[in-house]
Amino acid sequence: MSCRLGAIALVLALCAVSVHSQVWGYVSQSFSLVRSDILEAADYELVANISNRDAGENYEERLYPASKWACTARTVPKTESSPTRSMFVDLFRYFAGDNSDKKEIDLTVPVNTFVQQRDNDVTYYETCLTLPKKVQSAAPKPNNPSVFLDEKPEMVILTRRVSGYFITDTAWEEEAISLKKVLKEKVPEADYQSYYRNGYDAPMRIFNRRNEVWFRKTGEAAQKTIEDYKKRQAEKAVVATVVAAAAAEEEKKPAADEKKPVADEKKPVADEKKTTEKKTEDKKTEEKKKVEEPKKDAAQNRE
Repeated sequence: MSCRLGAIALVLALCAVSVHSQVWGYVSQSFSLVRSDILEAADYELVANISNRDAGENYEERLYPASKWACTARTVPKTESSPTRSMFVDLFRYFAGDNSDKKEIDLTVPVNTFVQQRDNDVTYYETCLTLPKKVQSAAPKPNNPSVFLDEKPEMVILTRRVSGYFITDTAWEEEAISLKKVLKEKVPEADYQSYYRNGYDAPMRIFNRRNEVWFRKTGEAAQKTIEDYKKRQAEKAVVATVVAAAAAEEEKKPAADEKKPVADEKKPVADEKKTTEKKTEDKKTEEKKKVEEPKKDAAQNRE
């Protein structure tokens, strides 16, 4: 009896999950989050890697290409702590299947939060996750009105990697102040009034964590870096087109070559036919001679 009840309970549980299939999305994404080191990371091109320990300089300049991100934003009083945890939960639900296609999307890193102090003593927070490459062109729409898809243009950022458990606003702000001191004299053309917090690891991970504060580079130097990048991408596209066309031509050649042996094979057949016909003709001629010779001899004897 108890076995039957257990079986019935299991069936009911499975039915309940099938009705709310999004639960499976939460479960699978949770496992992915724990193994954050295997998640797809936002793509970038390294522009410069400055490392001078004696001068206390250690930072990278990167170019992030234009791409689509899933985002959510909130504005809160300065006196309140950041709402980034609940904002991440909204994004997590979108990736787990809370979208127009009820489709589970692979999580990515980093969890990117833009922080900007605004007038009236408020702070603006915008938390985003880049969409995986395979859904960049056809991402489902979020069901939650507070989540939106944002096409972000190319940007040049200045950053460095730091370890530690960055779970408080204070930890992020201290790193932002420290990095600003390193950068301000070397790269004056940058937005130092706001910054980005970037976490690459799940809260469950204790060691070897990766954190980054980003400052956005501005001005003519940043614009030139972006233009040079676009030029290289255009050149790559042209080369790719030429290579594809050459490959298509190569594919056609074997098909043309395959026809030649077929044509060549017909020749022996035709030659063989001619030979057979000639042999038959010669045989008929020879037989005719044999018939005509006795007649000729008989005629000569009569004479």
